[in-house]
Amino acid sequence: MKFKINSLISCILIITTLFDNTIMAILTVSQYKPDSFFQTPYFAQDNFTNIAVNISGGFASQGYNQQGQKIPYLQQFGQETLLRQFTDQSLSHDNTESVGQGFLDGQFHVREIILSCYKNMNKGYFVESAVVIQDLLINHIDIAYAPHTTLTDNRIQYLEQLQQKLPENLNQSGMFTTAVYGGYTKSFVNFTHLDFIDLTIKTGFMSPQAMTKNYDSFLQMPYYGNLNFGYPIIATGSLGLLDWITIGMNGSIVPWQTTTKTIPLKNTPSENILLGMQPGLATIARGPLCVASLYFQADHFHQGTSAMLGYSYTKSYAYTITPYDMIHFDKQTSSSSQLADDWSFGSLYLQFDVDFATHCKPNSPLITFYCNIPIAGHFCSKTTIFGSAYNLQISYTF
Repeated sequence: MKFKINSLISCILIITTLFDNTIMAILTVSQYKPDSFFQTPYFAQDNFTNIAVNISGGFASQGYNQQGQKIPYLQQFGQETLLRQFTDQSLSHDNTESVGQGFLDGQFHVREIILSCYKNMNKGYFVESAVVIQDLLINHIDIAYAPHTTLTDNRIQYLEQLQQKLPENLNQSGMFTTAVYGGYTKSFVNFTHLDFIDLTIKTGFMSPQAMTKNYDSFLQMPYYGNLNFGYPIIATGSLGLLDWITIGMNGSIVPWQTTTKTIPLKNTPSENILLGMQPGLATIARGPLCVASLYFQADHFHQGTSAMLGYSYTKSYAYTITPYDMIHFDKQTSSSSQLADDWSFGSLYLQFDVDFATHCKPNSPLITFYCNIPIAGHFCSKTTIFGSAYNLQISYTF
């Protein structure tokens, strides 16, 4: 192997927490959480390779309901009809006898690891791959009657029996997606008033999730997650103003392939959204996912210190759910669940870097801390994300 001679060294090995060269937009976004990063243009040097490990975590004690209001987590789905069939197994699934209305309550936690790599080839073309591992947890699950409900002995006894049937927590973990991309990046530097213009475009596919399932409980994880193959198209650009100011933006769209899977389906004619779900085989046609972002970066404005502020808007269009088993599942009932509705949120991204690398010591790290904070939403979790990324960068030719 013959290493290519760069401006100062023949091989660059940098272990760092570097933002600009990692997998970013739309890879991990869902109703549970915003994406971990923005998509920014990639480094355009031929034969450059970036291997990254991204570690993040987040929590939510609130969610956004259909009207965009922030309310306690799980209450964004509205009131649940407390059917007697939930505690009396002798009653059929279409029995609508109830003891009143109630609200679920809980807290959400997420942990995530992203393993990614991209390799520049010649003339600006690159290939890229990534795998996302997630652990989703909803705990402290509780249920209570709606306000102003008259508590009788029968209702108190029913609620105690129902609470015993509720799981202590809901957990889902495994691979959220594996993505493969191909793309092109270009940097323009011959300007009078601009420092540079960087452009990157890429496309590829994202696999559906392979995560643990547990259909034993009549209360399931509240959102559908990543069930379909996706084919993202991502474009991003940035402008360098002066020597240290960068303004950038990106846009992404993901059309999804229709699939058939076993998922929790609504199977009661009541207004319930979460309680009483039953597993069933269904065709899932998901509407497109769209993301647009704008960011401002003060790059190395003081002795290697950088800061970034950005805003991202995500919109996912509705699912169409069609059950296969028309005997045990009513098509109109199953497809009318609000879990299939569209959702959206806007989030604020904050990042702070301290770069210890110099021309004399290029192997020194750049340390990054970031958080992603939802500030508005529609029918999704209000999950705040904290994390960092660790990268190994190599420049070589064979």
